[in-house]
Amino acid sequence: MSNPATVIAAGAVVWRERRGTRQVLLVHRPRYDDWSLPKGKLTAHEHVLLAARREVEEESGQQVVLGPPLGIQRYPIRKNGGINQKMVHYWSAVPVSESDFEPNDEVDEIDWLPVDKARAQLSYPRDVDILDALDDVVPVVATVIVVRHAEAVKRKDWDGKDAVRPLTSTGTAVAERLSDVLAALGADRIISSDAERCAATVTPYAASIGRHIHLWPEISERGYDADPDGLRGLAERVWRPGKVTVVCSHRPVLPALSRELGLKVGKFSTGAFLVAHRLADGRVVHERFRAP
Repeated sequence: MSNPATVIAAGAVVWRERRGTRQVLLVHRPRYDDWSLPKGKLTAHEHVLLAARREVEEESGQQVVLGPPLGIQRYPIRKNGGINQKMVHYWSAVPVSESDFEPNDEVDEIDWLPVDKARAQLSYPRDVDILDALDDVVPVVATVIVVRHAEAVKRKDWDGKDAVRPLTSTGTAVAERLSDVLAALGADRIISSDAERCAATVTPYAASIGRHIHLWPEISERGYDADPDGLRGLAERVWRPGKVTVVCSHRPVLPALSRELGLKVGKFSTGAFLVAHRLADGRVVHERFRAP
Protein backbone atom coordinates (compact mmCIF):
# COMPACT_ATOMS: atom_id res chain seq x y z
CA MET A 1 0.00 0.00 0.00
CA SER A 2 1.38 3.42 -0.92
CA ASN A 3 1.91 6.08 1.71
CA PRO A 4 -0.71 8.85 1.86
CA ALA A 5 0.36 12.01 0.09
CA THR A 6 1.97 14.66 2.25
CA VAL A 7 -0.09 17.83 2.58
CA ILE A 8 2.11 20.84 1.74
CA ALA A 9 1.37 24.20 3.33
CA ALA A 10 3.12 27.53 3.85
CA GLY A 11 2.96 30.45 6.24
CA ALA A 12 4.92 33.21 7.90
CA VAL A 13 5.86 34.93 11.10
CA VAL A 14 4.78 38.48 10.31
CA TRP A 15 6.56 41.04 12.44
CA ARG A 16 6.91 44.80 12.88
CA GLU A 17 8.60 47.26 15.20
CA ARG A 18 6.44 49.55 17.34
CA ARG A 19 8.09 52.02 19.72
CA GLY A 20 11.19 49.86 19.95
CA THR A 21 9.25 46.65 20.58
CA ARG A 22 9.00 43.79 18.11
CA GLN A 23 5.45 42.62 17.59
CA VAL A 24 4.26 39.51 15.75
CA LEU A 25 0.92 38.72 14.17
CA LEU A 26 -1.25 35.86 15.42
CA VAL A 27 -4.58 34.65 14.05
CA HIS A 28 -7.51 33.03 15.88
CA ARG A 29 -9.35 30.21 14.14
CA PRO A 30 -12.88 29.72 15.51
CA ARG A 31 -13.13 26.19 14.11
CA TYR A 32 -10.33 25.05 16.42
CA ASP A 33 -10.51 27.88 18.98
CA ASP A 34 -6.75 28.26 18.72
CA TRP A 35 -4.16 31.00 18.22
CA SER A 36 -1.61 30.24 15.54
CA LEU A 37 0.67 31.66 12.88
CA PRO A 38 -1.01 32.43 9.54
CA LYS A 39 -0.60 29.52 7.15
CA GLY A 40 -2.49 27.37 4.67
CA LYS A 41 -2.32 24.68 2.02
CA LEU A 42 -0.94 25.25 -1.45
CA THR A 43 -3.37 25.37 -4.34
CA ALA A 44 -2.70 23.23 -7.42
CA HIS A 45 0.68 24.09 -9.00
CA GLU A 46 1.16 27.06 -6.65
CA HIS A 47 4.72 28.05 -5.73
CA VAL A 48 5.37 27.69 -2.02
CA LEU A 49 6.53 31.31 -1.66
CA LEU A 50 3.35 32.57 -3.29
CA ALA A 51 1.26 30.36 -1.02
CA ALA A 52 2.90 31.80 2.09
CA ARG A 53 2.21 35.35 0.98
CA ARG A 54 -1.35 34.60 -0.15
CA GLU A 55 -2.28 32.81 3.05
CA VAL A 56 -1.05 35.69 5.20
CA GLU A 57 -3.10 38.17 3.19
CA GLU A 58 -6.22 35.99 3.13
CA GLU A 59 -6.13 35.25 6.85
CA SER A 60 -5.06 38.64 8.19
CA GLY A 61 -5.55 41.24 5.45
CA GLN A 62 -1.84 42.12 5.61
CA GLN A 63 0.18 42.44 2.41
CA VAL A 64 3.73 41.28 3.14
CA VAL A 65 7.11 40.57 1.62
CA LEU A 66 8.95 37.43 2.65
CA GLY A 67 12.36 37.30 4.26
CA PRO A 68 14.59 34.44 5.47
CA PRO A 69 13.21 30.95 6.06
CA LEU A 70 12.31 29.98 9.63
CA GLY A 71 11.98 26.23 9.31
CA ILE A 72 9.56 23.46 8.44
CA GLN A 73 6.93 21.83 10.62
CA ARG A 74 5.99 18.18 10.14
CA TYR A 75 3.09 16.61 11.95
CA PRO A 76 0.25 14.12 11.37
CA ILE A 77 -3.28 15.23 10.46
CA ARG A 78 -6.55 13.43 9.91
CA LYS A 79 -7.76 13.44 6.31
CA ASN A 80 -10.50 11.41 4.63
CA GLY A 81 -10.68 9.00 7.53
CA GLY A 82 -6.94 8.35 7.57
CA ILE A 83 -3.73 9.91 8.82
CA ASN A 84 -1.59 12.06 6.52
CA GLN A 85 1.61 13.94 7.15
CA LYS A 86 1.51 17.73 6.89
CA MET A 87 4.58 19.78 6.05
CA VAL A 88 4.44 23.55 6.60
CA HIS A 89 7.17 25.90 5.33
CA TYR A 90 7.60 29.18 7.21
CA TRP A 91 9.33 32.45 6.42
CA SER A 92 9.76 35.69 8.26
CA ALA A 93 7.69 38.48 6.73
CA VAL A 94 7.15 42.20 7.13
CA PRO A 95 3.99 44.11 6.19
CA VAL A 96 4.19 46.52 3.26
CA SER A 97 0.67 47.78 3.87
CA GLU A 98 -1.74 47.18 6.71
CA SER A 99 -5.39 46.79 5.75
CA ASP A 100 -8.43 46.63 7.98
CA PHE A 101 -9.07 43.07 9.06
CA GLU A 102 -12.45 41.58 8.18
CA PRO A 103 -13.45 38.53 10.25
CA ASN A 104 -14.43 35.43 8.31
CA ASP A 105 -15.31 31.79 8.88
CA GLU A 106 -11.66 30.76 8.89
CA VAL A 107 -10.18 33.56 11.02
CA ASP A 108 -12.36 35.70 13.28
CA GLU A 109 -9.65 37.68 15.08
CA ILE A 110 -6.05 38.79 14.70
CA ASP A 111 -3.68 40.31 17.22
CA TRP A 112 -0.31 42.03 17.17
CA LEU A 113 1.59 41.01 20.30
CA PRO A 114 5.09 41.52 21.71
CA VAL A 115 7.12 38.39 21.14
CA ASP A 116 6.97 37.18 24.75
CA LYS A 117 3.20 37.56 24.89
CA ALA A 118 2.82 35.94 21.48
CA ARG A 119 4.86 32.98 22.68
CA ALA A 120 2.48 32.53 25.61
CA GLN A 121 -0.61 33.02 23.44
CA LEU A 122 0.25 30.44 20.77
CA SER A 123 -1.71 27.22 21.15
CA TYR A 124 0.95 24.85 19.79
CA PRO A 125 4.56 24.33 20.91
CA ARG A 126 5.59 23.76 17.28
CA ASP A 127 4.51 27.34 16.48
CA VAL A 128 6.58 28.60 19.41
CA ASP A 129 9.62 26.86 17.90
CA ILE A 130 9.07 28.67 14.59
CA LEU A 131 8.57 31.99 16.38
CA ASP A 132 11.79 31.50 18.35
CA ALA A 133 13.70 31.07 15.07
CA LEU A 134 12.88 34.68 14.16
CA ASP A 135 15.64 36.07 16.39
CA ASP A 136 18.25 34.15 14.39
CA VAL A 137 17.44 35.75 11.03
CA VAL A 138 16.58 39.40 11.67
CA PRO A 139 17.50 42.02 10.90
CA VAL A 140 18.45 41.46 7.25
CA VAL A 141 21.06 43.82 5.81
CA ALA A 142 20.67 42.90 2.12
CA THR A 143 19.09 40.22 -0.06
CA VAL A 144 20.24 38.82 -3.39
CA ILE A 145 18.21 36.58 -5.70
CA VAL A 146 20.37 34.75 -8.25
CA VAL A 147 18.43 33.45 -11.27
CA ARG A 148 19.38 31.34 -14.26
CA HIS A 149 17.49 32.54 -17.32
CA ALA A 150 14.37 30.64 -18.32
CA GLU A 151 14.35 28.12 -21.15
CA ALA A 152 15.66 29.58 -24.42
CA VAL A 153 15.58 28.39 -28.02
CA LYS A 154 18.35 25.81 -28.46
CA ARG A 155 21.58 27.00 -30.02
CA LYS A 156 21.32 24.46 -32.85
CA ASP A 157 17.87 25.78 -33.76
CA TRP A 158 18.92 29.44 -33.84
CA ASP A 159 20.58 31.07 -36.86
CA GLY A 160 21.12 34.53 -35.41
CA LYS A 161 23.61 35.91 -32.91
CA ASP A 162 23.64 34.04 -29.63
CA ALA A 163 23.18 37.26 -27.66
CA VAL A 164 19.71 37.71 -29.14
CA ARG A 165 18.58 34.08 -28.84
CA PRO A 166 15.06 34.35 -27.35
CA LEU A 167 13.08 32.43 -24.77
CA THR A 168 10.82 29.60 -25.83
CA SER A 169 7.10 29.80 -25.10
CA THR A 170 7.78 27.67 -22.02
CA GLY A 171 10.51 30.06 -20.95
CA THR A 172 8.23 33.05 -21.43
CA ALA A 173 5.59 31.42 -19.22
CA VAL A 174 8.21 30.80 -16.52
CA ALA A 175 9.28 34.45 -16.71
CA GLU A 176 5.68 35.52 -16.13
CA ARG A 177 5.33 33.23 -13.11
CA LEU A 178 8.71 34.33 -11.77
CA SER A 179 7.38 37.88 -11.67
CA ASP A 180 4.91 36.98 -8.93
CA VAL A 181 7.60 35.18 -6.93
CA LEU A 182 9.93 38.19 -7.10
CA ALA A 183 7.06 40.38 -5.91
CA ALA A 184 6.56 38.10 -2.90
CA LEU A 185 10.24 38.60 -2.05
CA GLY A 186 10.03 42.37 -2.46
CA ALA A 187 12.71 42.63 -5.16
CA ASP A 188 13.44 46.30 -5.89
CA ARG A 189 16.64 46.21 -7.96
CA ILE A 190 17.15 44.20 -11.16
CA ILE A 191 20.47 43.24 -12.78
CA SER A 192 20.79 41.06 -15.87
CA SER A 193 23.24 39.84 -18.44
CA ASP A 194 22.79 41.85 -21.63
CA ALA A 195 21.77 38.67 -23.52
CA GLU A 196 18.15 38.65 -24.64
CA ARG A 197 17.29 35.39 -22.85
CA CYS A 198 18.36 36.83 -19.50
CA ALA A 199 16.77 40.24 -19.91
CA ALA A 200 13.52 38.63 -21.08
CA THR A 201 13.43 36.46 -17.94
CA VAL A 202 13.22 39.50 -15.66
CA THR A 203 11.38 41.89 -18.00
CA PRO A 204 7.86 40.96 -16.81
CA TYR A 205 8.79 41.79 -13.23
CA ALA A 206 10.63 44.98 -14.15
CA ALA A 207 7.56 46.12 -16.10
CA SER A 208 5.25 45.28 -13.20
CA ILE A 209 7.10 47.56 -10.78
CA GLY A 210 8.20 50.18 -13.31
CA ARG A 211 11.92 49.61 -12.75
CA HIS A 212 14.87 49.75 -15.14
CA ILE A 213 16.92 46.60 -15.75
CA HIS A 214 20.65 47.19 -15.22
CA LEU A 215 22.38 45.30 -18.05
CA TRP A 216 25.85 44.03 -17.11
CA PRO A 217 27.82 42.58 -20.08
CA GLU A 218 30.39 41.09 -17.73
CA ILE A 219 27.90 38.49 -16.42
CA SER A 220 26.95 37.33 -19.93
CA GLU A 221 28.50 34.22 -21.45
CA ARG A 222 30.28 36.32 -24.06
CA GLY A 223 31.57 38.80 -21.48
CA TYR A 224 32.71 36.11 -19.07
CA ASP A 225 34.50 34.16 -21.81
CA ALA A 226 36.31 37.31 -22.91
CA ASP A 227 37.33 38.34 -19.39
CA PRO A 228 36.71 35.93 -16.48
CA ASP A 229 38.31 38.44 -14.13
CA GLY A 230 35.53 40.88 -14.97
CA LEU A 231 33.48 39.35 -12.14
CA ARG A 232 35.94 40.53 -9.53
CA GLY A 233 34.58 43.26 -7.33
CA LEU A 234 30.96 42.64 -8.32
CA ALA A 235 29.97 41.49 -4.84
CA GLU A 236 30.14 45.00 -3.44
CA ARG A 237 27.97 46.25 -6.30
CA VAL A 238 25.43 43.45 -5.95
CA TRP A 239 25.08 43.27 -2.16
CA ARG A 240 23.46 46.69 -1.79
CA PRO A 241 22.37 47.43 1.81
CA GLY A 242 18.65 47.78 2.21
CA LYS A 243 17.96 46.35 -1.25
CA VAL A 244 16.53 43.10 -2.59
CA THR A 245 18.56 42.61 -5.76
CA VAL A 246 17.80 40.17 -8.58
CA VAL A 247 20.73 38.99 -10.72
CA CYS A 248 19.97 36.96 -13.86
CA SER A 249 22.82 35.17 -15.62
CA HIS A 250 23.83 31.97 -17.45
CA ARG A 251 24.72 28.41 -16.46
CA PRO A 252 28.45 28.69 -17.38
CA VAL A 253 28.77 31.97 -15.47
CA LEU A 254 26.77 31.21 -12.34
CA PRO A 255 29.38 29.09 -10.48
CA ALA A 256 32.02 31.84 -10.67
CA LEU A 257 29.46 34.58 -10.05
CA SER A 258 28.13 32.74 -7.00
CA ARG A 259 31.64 32.35 -5.59
CA GLU A 260 32.21 36.07 -6.07
CA LEU A 261 29.02 36.73 -4.13
CA GLY A 262 30.15 34.45 -1.31
CA LEU A 263 27.60 31.74 -2.06
CA LYS A 264 28.23 28.00 -2.25
CA VAL A 265 25.77 26.64 -4.77
CA GLY A 266 25.51 23.81 -7.26
CA LYS A 267 24.00 23.61 -10.71
CA PHE A 268 21.01 25.68 -11.80
CA SER A 269 18.34 24.32 -14.14
CA THR A 270 16.70 26.89 -16.41
CA GLY A 271 14.50 29.28 -14.46
CA ALA A 272 15.83 28.08 -11.10
CA PHE A 273 16.81 30.65 -8.50
CA LEU A 274 18.53 31.08 -5.17
CA VAL A 275 17.50 33.54 -2.45
CA ALA A 276 20.30 34.71 -0.13
CA HIS A 277 19.96 37.00 2.87
CA ARG A 278 22.92 38.72 4.52
CA LEU A 279 22.20 39.18 8.21
CA ALA A 280 23.40 41.88 10.57
CA ASP A 281 25.90 39.50 12.18
CA GLY A 282 27.55 38.81 8.81
CA ARG A 283 26.02 35.38 8.23
CA VAL A 284 24.37 34.54 4.93
CA VAL A 285 21.37 32.22 4.82
CA HIS A 286 20.11 30.95 1.51
CA GLU A 287 17.66 28.54 -0.07
CA ARG A 288 17.22 27.21 -3.59
CA PHE A 289 14.09 26.80 -5.69
CA ARG A 290 13.25 25.23 -9.01
CA ALA A 291 11.64 27.30 -11.77
CA PRO A 292 8.16 28.46 -10.77
